[in-house]
Amino acid sequence: MRIVYIRSSLHTGSGLVSHIVEIAKRVKRAGNEVAIICRETEIKSKNPPIYELKFGGDGIPFLRNLIFPFRSLKVLEKFDLIHTQYHPDILVGNTATKFLKKPHVFTYHGFAPIRAWHIYKQRLKMINHRIETFLALHSKVHKIITVSHFLKEELVKRYFVKEERIQVIYNGVDTERFNPNVNGNSIRKIYKLENCPVVLYLGRLAPYKGVQFLIEAIPEVLRELPETKFLISGAMRYDIIDLSRLIKSLKVENSVVFTGYVSDRDIPNLYACCDVFCYPSLWEGFGLTPAEAQACGKPVVAFNNCALPEVVKNRRTGLLVEPRNVKALAEALIHLLYDKERRIRMGSEAREMMLRLFSWDKAAQQTLQVYHEALS
Repeated sequence: MRIVYIRSSLHTGSGLVSHIVEIAKRVKRAGNEVAIICRETEIKSKNPPIYELKFGGDGIPFLRNLIFPFRSLKVLEKFDLIHTQYHPDILVGNTATKFLKKPHVFTYHGFAPIRAWHIYKQRLKMINHRIETFLALHSKVHKIITVSHFLKEELVKRYFVKEERIQVIYNGVDTERFNPNVNGNSIRKIYKLENCPVVLYLGRLAPYKGVQFLIEAIPEVLRELPETKFLISGAMRYDIIDLSRLIKSLKVENSVVFTGYVSDRDIPNLYACCDVFCYPSLWEGFGLTPAEAQACGKPVVAFNNCALPEVVKNRRTGLLVEPRNVKALAEALIHLLYDKERRIRMGSEAREMMLRLFSWDKAAQQTLQVYHEALS
């Protein structure tokens, strides 16, 4: 088979981009020809190859969404199947299906709630994404994949997609790269954390990702465990939340370390340096960073909502608490920081679950099966 993956923008640090690359690598390894096509990319890859399509108007929002599908047609002619992942990519797949009669598979990763964004431009963008995705799903999509049962339910209830059209295929985790034997001492040394209990947050610093709830929980944790350090890693895009002011108002500056953007190479060591991984996100279609942390044998504290209960098993691989409940979040962190034996036990079960359920090889095999069904 000749398969092309479409993603308009390939950003470094994007879980969605990691998903595309990991699936494409394994599909190619199975003997297929693959390529990734985009408008713009921050990453370079020869395996799988990435092709950047430039055209007039590609810097103009909304207009480029209309041009990109037609600009892609000539390139897409040589492929047997088109796999899209997001809006406006789904429009590329539908256009190719209409004019080139190519099978189109779409993976739905979901959209963060509109109310989660503070800036008007981003809210407008999310409204546009939803409307056009709704229309596209009822047009030229042959097969639909979701990365969680939570998202499958959303498609059925909100987008009126028939349940039998949807296949749930979980994201994978690179369990060789993320494993309990990775050493985190280098990170502890860089940030002077050698003998401290460490809580790690890794993710985009957007309001809906919930890092502000972790920061609000810090004073409560410090009352019980004053030596604890909180390592906050990730970059800001779109909405910017004033975390520095929040930290100053709570007088916890000495207990918080911001790393900023962390290179992909150093992320396994970042997970390895912590005792507990905290991810108080208000919305997740899957939750890749909690999965990676668990693959490293770390217990997770998170909010009990969206797809997170599918990735973190409450009281087995971590602790899930009521969303926005800062007191419950602090209590869960304190409990695990105090109880080393339970942390080890949870981390061990978390690692076993990642190996069993969240394998990129398994995800690629299931995706190939969907391709065969679409082609037939």
